[in-house]
Amino acid sequence: MLTLLGLCLVAFLIIYITHWIMKWRNPKCNGVLPPGSMGFPLIGETLSLIIPSYSLDIHPFIKKRLQRYGPIFRTSLVGRPVVISADPDFNNFLFQQEGRSVELWYLDTFSKIFVHEGDSKTNAVGIIHKYLRSIFLNHLGVERLKEKLLPEIEGIVNKNLCSWSSQESVEVKHASSVMVLNFSAKQMISYDAEKSDDDLSESYTRVLDGLMSFPLSIPGTAYYNCIKHQNQVTKMLRDMLEDLLAENRSFLEELTAEHEAILKNRENPNSSLTWNEYKSMTFTLQVINETLRLANLHQAYCVEL
Repeated sequence: MLTLLGLCLVAFLIIYITHWIMKWRNPKCNGVLPPGSMGFPLIGETLSLIIPSYSLDIHPFIKKRLQRYGPIFRTSLVGRPVVISADPDFNNFLFQQEGRSVELWYLDTFSKIFVHEGDSKTNAVGIIHKYLRSIFLNHLGVERLKEKLLPEIEGIVNKNLCSWSSQESVEVKHASSVMVLNFSAKQMISYDAEKSDDDLSESYTRVLDGLMSFPLSIPGTAYYNCIKHQNQVTKMLRDMLEDLLAENRSFLEELTAEHEAILKNRENPNSSLTWNEYKSMTFTLQVINETLRLANLHQAYCVEL
């Protein structure tokens, strides 16, 4: 009797696990899912993606699946079912539909690293995110590139080429990444790699290594190192901002004076902010734009199934 009961339990368990695996490999969707594989239960195909690639070509994980499934395929990464697209037209359509048909979403690890919780969730403040992106494009967009950045880029490339020519060997992929990062950081947060005691490129690399890792905060793991370097970068930015304030007290005084003038001209000091008052805060707008320029913006677009 016990043997029969045991066999029934084993058979039930096998049926349940098989059903669960089939359900995992074939997630429900209101439409038609693109081709692809969900990999192993829970971990999906994460292990194949996080293997480092030292080629200048696209990552083997992406390249292999593009060849097998085409420019749009489904998979599962760090516990999340996702669709990956390398189709420019489809990606452009997604960007245009942000806030309407699709929402910006980040992997759980990414959200924890950059504290996307509560009101700071990007999908909760889509308008603010678009505004931040517009500010970013104002500094690194096409018009800015034509007017100012092109000669600066040429100068930094020539400088790095001269430096590389005196070395026995150069790891081009890493050296190029460092060059691009340092140039971008100089434009966005006035970071000077030659004068700074902090190696921003090293910290940035460690942060990137942890973005696709499991959120296990254990010493030695990629996620732990990622959090450690993220805190270092945050401290560096905070120190830089405090030195802006320390050296430019007049900015704070002018900002305070602008707001006090608005309160002084009100008939009712407790009344709500009016449109005319908002339009009159010209210096405040400059401070906001400069603060946003000093922000280190990161974006990632994924479509959750």
